[in-house]
Amino acid sequence: MKKVAPFTTSRVLNAPRALVYKAQTEVAHLEKWLSPAGFKTIHAEMDFKVGGTYHYGLEGPGGMQMWGLQTFREIVPNEKVVLIQSFSDKDRGLTRHPMSADWPLEMLSTTTFVDAGEGKTRITISWEPYNSDEAGIAAFDSARSGMEGGFAGSLAKLEAHLASLQE
Repeated sequence: MKKVAPFTTSRVLNAPRALVYKAQTEVAHLEKWLSPAGFKTIHAEMDFKVGGTYHYGLEGPGGMQMWGLQTFREIVPNEKVVLIQSFSDKDRGLTRHPMSADWPLEMLSTTTFVDAGEGKTRITISWEPYNSDEAGIAAFDSARSGMEGGFAGSLAKLEAHLASLQE
């Protein structure tokens, strides 16, 4: 099977590492920022532990709904979270990306948190297909610019959320 380079994005946030980590690992924070621009969270349920899950539902323009399921594989407090990211239905059944029939059913996601100066944190997110077929790998590889835009929007929402917590 073809190996593909992961998609990686990174940003320095104006917030201490412990706060950035909380915003990434507590449902009360995630439901405020983890979604594409124009979407709102309609369901958020989390059991944050290795083997636990975060199941969420999003609603976008015109009532379009998207559901997701994360399964936590590795947790190093304030340093790293590794998980399997999937699209799902409201009952937690895995589904394909609503706009890409070939998208991998599972993505391996690694997020790291590193001090980046006083009161600043570098967050780095890496994604790659997991247990994917060739069509899924090709769909992933051709979607890099879309992932760049999607993550940029979510990280902008995270920055705004962190700023609101520090006012």
